[in-house]
Amino acid sequence: MFDLLVGVLLVFAGGVAAIFFGNRAKGIIFFGFMTASQFFILPVTVGVLISGRDLSLPVYFSGPIGETFLRLDPLASLFALVVSAGSFLAALYSIGYMKAYRTGLSSYYFFLGLMSASMLLVVVVQNAIMFIVAWEVMSISSFFLVSFENGKEDVRKAGIYYFIAMQVGAAFLIAAFAWASSVSGSPDFNSFLSVLSGSGGVSVLLFVLLFIGFGTKAGFVPMHTWLPKAHPAAPTGVSALMSGVMIKTGIYGLARIILLTKNIDPMLAYGVLLISLITGISGVMNAIAQHDIKRLLAYHSIENIGIIGIGLGLGMLGLVYGNPLIAVLGFLGGLLHVVNHFTFKSVLFYGSGVVYSQTHTRNIDALGGLAKFLPLTSAMFLIASLAITGLPFFNGFISEFAIYLGLAKGFSVNALPLDIAGLLGFLGLAFIGAMALLCFTKVYGICFLGSPRSHYHGTPNEKEWTLLLPMGVLVVVMLTIGFVPLVAIELLKNVVGEFLPSGQSGIIDAVIPTYRALSISVAGFAGLFAFIFGLRALLLRGKRVETFKTWDCGYQVGSPRLQYTGSSFAQPFLSLVKELVPQKIEVEKEPVLFPEGASLETHSQDISERFIIRPALKWLDKFLDLFSWIQSGRMQQYIIYGLIFLVSLLVWIFGVR
Repeated sequence: MFDLLVGVLLVFAGGVAAIFFGNRAKGIIFFGFMTASQFFILPVTVGVLISGRDLSLPVYFSGPIGETFLRLDPLASLFALVVSAGSFLAALYSIGYMKAYRTGLSSYYFFLGLMSASMLLVVVVQNAIMFIVAWEVMSISSFFLVSFENGKEDVRKAGIYYFIAMQVGAAFLIAAFAWASSVSGSPDFNSFLSVLSGSGGVSVLLFVLLFIGFGTKAGFVPMHTWLPKAHPAAPTGVSALMSGVMIKTGIYGLARIILLTKNIDPMLAYGVLLISLITGISGVMNAIAQHDIKRLLAYHSIENIGIIGIGLGLGMLGLVYGNPLIAVLGFLGGLLHVVNHFTFKSVLFYGSGVVYSQTHTRNIDALGGLAKFLPLTSAMFLIASLAITGLPFFNGFISEFAIYLGLAKGFSVNALPLDIAGLLGFLGLAFIGAMALLCFTKVYGICFLGSPRSHYHGTPNEKEWTLLLPMGVLVVVMLTIGFVPLVAIELLKNVVGEFLPSGQSGIIDAVIPTYRALSISVAGFAGLFAFIFGLRALLLRGKRVETFKTWDCGYQVGSPRLQYTGSSFAQPFLSLVKELVPQKIEVEKEPVLFPEGASLETHSQDISERFIIRPALKWLDKFLDLFSWIQSGRMQQYIIYGLIFLVSLLVWIFGVR
């Protein structure tokens, strides 16, 4: 456990050390410290995952905190491993990506180190007060990273929106932790076991408060509206770290609360599953309507948080109905998807960063033909796109397969509510997968295929290897899990076992034969593909292959204006769901029969923001206007306010005594 703390200190020290070096050396220095930290963090986290043992370290504070423990159990180790790996790759990526910036690099690396260190502390701290401190440090440091390009008005607005959302979520956590601590008599998480496992309304209400607090960070609907604002505003390395890693701290918090809730209320389990379904469907539908590639990826983070939540909700239902196999499949699918989403979403964000650094635009409709200029980025972006849609050969399929299998096993329980939930889960997950395929067909086809739709300033290239290497590493991990899923299952075996009742942890072994057969099938299918293409290459060796345009319809000369745009590609689907994804369509053209120029723009609206967030803010403004008379501008009046507060405080202190 001490080794982990040394690693955390090295991560933070890297951010501090980068301040004292020149711009060219800052990224290298930070990456050096981050590399050194891995020698302390990885052995202990992987060791706990494999062995299943718990490590703890007592820490003593004065005042209300008192004695607290830093604990590293398999659940904490899984998330610490994701945080550590994600921070390491973000540091490597930042070396090349941040070369374009001449100012603000000291603050960037300082807050990047602080954010990474605080995320590691979040998953090991087991005291409510210290947890909130680490949680707030993580939120504040990420706020400064989101606001890095604060000279832009939209970035400032996104940063403020993000900060307010995080504080709202933190308020729910503080309220829940304060209530649980007062009932249990201790801020230690283990003491919450008696409170959360009760059968009364207190445990249900506490779970709801904690779900809202952690769900705001994770991005569950309707607490998700900060993601599509913050992710595009932040530098790409930070966007990847926030999407692939930071929002998972909300999932960690939810998983930790499930561990502490031994008697799960059925309505809570169904509620988590339902909200997760809504989150996944809402995220993918809104993603299809986006034109900004990073904003689109942000909505897909919401979609995948929904998939993770479906797995956790299914696992909770397995515990409710006393079916350990359903619980295993649910928690296995959800937690494995945490790892999988980290890999392919980081690749997608890193790829979008390469595109932006070379073309200076994130507008999908302005891109095209990039596969010719960025072949490696194009190939890795394609692999990640196929993985996020849940297709075989890739890791996204492995985690979603476990959830599908768990939903299918639910029909054997002979419980009508569970049958309905399973049917909705099947339909929802299938719909999410189909729409994700549609969305990434649009993204990859418009951005990387065809011809450029606008003039690029210079020829895009892939000379910066630090932008490519993190993607390459993650692609190897994705393919490894896709072809040999038993490697990931063995690592997650002890994590999933924590959620099961005592003596039932061995039930996960029942899943291994299924995945072994799946692995053999996938390998055989890949071998068949390789054989067919190898045979084709052999038969065509030395022969000239000519291509013909069978259905050219008079098309002879290529023009970018004749290609699909992202808007036109997605419009048929969006017209079917216009009530769920409202759009504002702007058409400009001359009122003549053959106009020389015309344009069409579509702007989507998030219904959660339109019907929940904005009305709430409007009513809050009206409420605060009732007290506008307090802010008179008179100094004497403000002094009286302070005096009244001090007198009231003294009266309260002496009254308590």
